[in-house]
Amino acid sequence: MEKRKKAEEDEEQKQPPAAAAAAESSWGDLLPEILREILSRVPYRSLCRFRCVSTAWLALCSDPAVRRRSPQTLSGFFCYSQHDVGGGQRRDGLGFLNLSGWGRPLVDDPSLRFVRVRGYCDVTPLHCCGGILLCYCEKAAMSDDGNYVVCNPATKEVWAVLPVPRNKIMMRLNTARLCFDPAAPGRFVVFVFLQSFRGIQTVEAYASDTGRWTSMRSEWSPKTLLLGEDSECVFLNGTLHLVDADHSDADFDWEGNLIRWMVTVDMEGKTWRKIRLPDSIYNGFIGQSQGRLYATHVETEGRCQLSIWVLEDYASGQWTLKCTASILELLGRPHHEPGEHYTLIAIHPECSLIFLVASREKTLMSYDMDTSKLSIICTLGDRQPRRFQPYIPCFAEKPR
Repeated sequence: MEKRKKAEEDEEQKQPPAAAAAAESSWGDLLPEILREILSRVPYRSLCRFRCVSTAWLALCSDPAVRRRSPQTLSGFFCYSQHDVGGGQRRDGLGFLNLSGWGRPLVDDPSLRFVRVRGYCDVTPLHCCGGILLCYCEKAAMSDDGNYVVCNPATKEVWAVLPVPRNKIMMRLNTARLCFDPAAPGRFVVFVFLQSFRGIQTVEAYASDTGRWTSMRSEWSPKTLLLGEDSECVFLNGTLHLVDADHSDADFDWEGNLIRWMVTVDMEGKTWRKIRLPDSIYNGFIGQSQGRLYATHVETEGRCQLSIWVLEDYASGQWTLKCTASILELLGRPHHEPGEHYTLIAIHPECSLIFLVASREKTLMSYDMDTSKLSIICTLGDRQPRRFQPYIPCFAEKPR
């Protein structure tokens, strides 16, 4: 009896009950979905490592549904650098500066060659918003005609080709900016601010859901002025923020401080307002990080002091000085050298990092607002220390 009982127990262990087998089968069917949900929440840098586990993991980590939801980080900057064009000549061309060690890019080559094959000979990046790039493209034919192109470097898709609205007075000074929120990727808007010597009078807006341009009157001060391609711009919480560069009739407060303004307009073109910038921010820079607006300024002489403000109260426009630091002291320099100055180019959208360029050595540096540490990232080489476009890859589908 004991031998028979033991034999029956061994047989049960070899052949699980039907209920257990069904549960195991159900788990096997559910496992890929659970893995996709887990993998879609890990940083992409980890996702790249997981691809090396096996062929099955390679396929799973390459799933577009996983890539679209995977948290992204700052991959680098679109910028300009010198390129050989033959005959011993060089000219400015579009390049990409990869921030190696700061977060691996989702694409090894986020260049815009896929735009050039559409018949354009020159591509100028105007604004990168939410991982989507707005460019001005000149046609390859001998013509001054061009178009605005909205494209996604991560998926190498052209989302829209928009004829440039004409403004006979100051066409080259017009400022075009893109509004796109990767958290709500079903729609994008392109604003073109048409300028004359009297300021911005008219604004053209293209909405992807309507597929057409709409003309509207600017509700800012008639003297509002933007600096074309170099205009500082932040898109945050459905609102476009730009720095007013007009100083033809400068205002001063009772303490003698020059008053500078930031102008805003929402995606619908219904809410227009202006917010006073912090004092002494004449050569400053605005950006956003972790859902908050920042304004920065660095002195061009003396100790090259860096000052950083955060917009604490958006409704009242109240700025608070977050921190200050002497760049020369951080670098261990005894004094300011001739021709030495620093240009602020970007703020990291996910952490307390300010990016700046040292013009004398042509190096890219970062300043950590939490640790007060200044780090040298790399040398720029032939890259120009201006018009840097921060790039965070986005795998959103093209709005329909």
